[in-house]
Order: sequence, then structure tokens, then C-alpha cells
Amino acid sequence: MKVDGILIPNVKVPIQIYEDLEKGSHVEFYALVQNSKNKVKNTAIVLAAKTASGRLLRVPSMRYKVQLHFWVIAAIWAAVAFVLSWIALVFGSDFLMGSRSMSLQWAFINSGASVIGLLTGGFFVGCGIYLFHKTSVLDTWKSIAPALLAERFSKLHR
Repeated sequence: MKVDGILIPNVKVPIQIYEDLEKGSHVEFYALVQNSKNKVKNTAIVLAAKTASGRLLRVPSMRYKVQLHFWVIAAIWAAVAFVLSWIALVFGSDFLMGSRSMSLQWAFINSGASVIGLLTGGFFVGCGIYLFHKTSVLDTWKSIAPALLAERFSKLHR
């Protein structure tokens, strides 16, 4: 995609928004842009666009897909956190609670791993809910210049 003559690679624009765009018109894009250290993997997903006339082009299902994606990530990371903390607590419980009974140690291990898993999952669910809220109020998003945005992507793509 070219914005103000600057090529911005790896941008995914939903068909519903792309079909409503007119060549040469002034459009503000509202997008989620990845900003990782590995610039080759960075991508951008356009969630909405505002035309010069003020008409907002959006795909309502995108808001729900992004939140659903966060909830899937939450479930995966909660399971990973549960398993890793359970393993760590199995080895650490003898050190922490060596003088206690075995049943008390297992109760500590299972409840501790459950709490860690739930907190991890809750964090990602909270991120999804926050993002859902932010996509409701697009006017609060910060704007970024196309040249600065292009720096987030690898020179390989430009």
C-alpha cells in the first residue's frame, strides 16, 4: 500500500474497506501495527478508515475477530502457565513446604498453578476487552506519519 508516496508493506486491508476507497482521495486509516524487533515479521491490519467527508468505513466483525483471537491466545497461555508453574511448584514445594504432609503439598501445587494460570489468562482476556473498547472510540487513537510507519517494516519489503 502506498500512503503519500511512501510504500507501507505487509498491510492487510479488509475487502469491504478496500472496495469503498477511491484512488487519490484523503483517507485516515485506523490500524493495528506490529512493532517487533524483527522488522521482517511486522504486519499491519486496517480496522477502519475515515474518508475526507467524515464517513467511517469499518468491518464490525473485525472488532469481534480480534477479541476472539485474544481469547484464544489467553486460553493457550493460561494452559502453558498452568503446566509450567505446576512443574516448578512440584520441584519447589518440597523446598517451600518440606515439613508438611504430602496431601497439603499437592493442594498447594494445584491451587498455586491454577491461580497462576487464571491470572495469565485473565491478563490476555483483559487486553482483548481493552482493545474492544479502544476500537469503539477511534478518535482517541494517535496518528503516525507514513514515513515513520514505514520504518517499522524491513527494508527488504520496501
